[in-house]
Amino acid sequence: MNVWVPGSLRVAIDEAIESGRFRNRQEAITHALEATFARKERNVVT
Repeated sequence: MNVWVPGSLRVAIDEAIESGRFRNRQEAITHALEATFARKERNVVT
């Protein structure tokens, strides 16, 4: 899947890569998508 990224976000992603937070754009974009759309398991104590 190709993803269109606005220029300002591309700059922020590239800065995160340069700082060592992510290895590449794919990793950064995957992290953002998972944080937004992936369901998290909830720990429920009964």
